[in-house]
Amino acid sequence: RSGEDPFFDASFNALFLYKLTDRLFFEGEMELEFENGATTINLEVAQASYLLNDYMTIGVGRFLNPMDFFVERQHMNWVNKLPDKPLAVYDGLLPESQLGAQLRGVVPLGPTKLEYVGFVANAPGLITAPDDFSELGMLDFPNTSNVGGHVAVGGHVGFIPIPELEVGYGIQRSKVGPRDHAVENVLQSADFNYVRDSTLLKGLINFRAQWVWSHVGHFVYDPDGEQGFGPLSFNNNRNGGYVQMAYRPTKIDNDIIKNLEGVVRYDRLNQLHTPVGFDEERVTLGLNYWLTPSTVVKAAYEFDNKNGGARDQDAFMMQMAVGF
Repeated sequence: RSGEDPFFDASFNALFLYKLTDRLFFEGEMELEFENGATTINLEVAQASYLLNDYMTIGVGRFLNPMDFFVERQHMNWVNKLPDKPLAVYDGLLPESQLGAQLRGVVPLGPTKLEYVGFVANAPGLITAPDDFSELGMLDFPNTSNVGGHVAVGGHVGFIPIPELEVGYGIQRSKVGPRDHAVENVLQSADFNYVRDSTLLKGLINFRAQWVWSHVGHFVYDPDGEQGFGPLSFNNNRNGGYVQMAYRPTKIDNDIIKNLEGVVRYDRLNQLHTPVGFDEERVTLGLNYWLTPSTVVKAAYEFDNKNGGARDQDAFMMQMAVGF
């Protein structure tokens, strides 16, 4: 990435699935990665689930954010089509995981079906005294100790009119900030996902799009001026998302060509009118080669554009991912 030294990295995600009874299940995931010259271990998922009936399952613990389609379904390295993650939807405006309880299931609607999930969890924290001024007014994920004592309520609904298409909407509402000066926080997400094995085009088409919105109500930061920049008050409204298309010619009668996959993605994060001070948009072109159904080698070039005086950071990236 321009402006940075080139580097290699590696990570390992261990997933544990345990069936205790016909209705009781446990899922856990640990991530091992390098950080500041040392190996760190993060608990990504630790959830117990109970199957109430054919249409309803309850889960408690730490689980991937149900209102964020990309995080819950697409973020895994061997599933994600490019070496990096899109702006806004991952490690951006929405939490990657929730700590609480969820109720989810599928409702048949004739030839179609409706997926649903509702959850209660610890609310995000509000950053009011950051080391980096640009983080002022951002949300702090995850709020494991539940600073402020607030509870978030949210959910996601996905409509599947045909097997190849799902259209979804997610929302989360909570209070954030100190208990006696809390303000409203609303997170929203809209997603569109279309996957088709096309005989006409002799391959697999994969089209995905998601846009998210984050609203933090009017809050007065550094009200007595002790931090040297206040009093400063504003609403923190940001939004962003991505559109991505991938094509793999799986029906071509050539063992090399049919394992190639071309990818193009446009992603954007709008935050000019916040302490960050710039918007960012990127166009990424990628080419993948699938060694097995869950092993892929990726190469991509990313064109980055920031306004507001920030430096653009184009990047060349490669990644090998193995899922098992």
